[in-house]
Amino acid sequence: MSVERRYSARYPVDLPVDIRYRKRRFYSARACNLSTDGMYLQVQALTLPTGTLVELELVCEGSGWLVPAVVVHHDASGVGVMFRDPQPELFQALTHPRAQVPPRQRDALRDPLRTL
Repeated sequence: MSVERRYSARYPVDLPVDIRYRKRRFYSARACNLSTDGMYLQVQALTLPTGTLVELELVCEGSGWLVPAVVVHHDASGVGVMFRDPQPELFQALTHPRAQVPPRQRDALRDPLRTL
């Protein structure tokens, strides 16, 4: 039996994500689940060692995001990354469609490219 080490619950997602390494687009992946602290990325034929610093480039609800992260584990299906800083706004945008977000919050989510 394994012990759960996550600090927050995961939410299932299906989202294309580009992994950037050393400021270059390195590999395309699919996000499978998300929390405010990290995500699991499904990738094929790629192993990133634990501790590798990456940036995740994605589009959510029409806004571009560039999120610094670190690889915390990998397996045959993909890699788990922890965001260098929690991303509650990204989590909110992906788990609550715009139609359900109050107008004031929705306006705050419209930044064209977030670098967090």
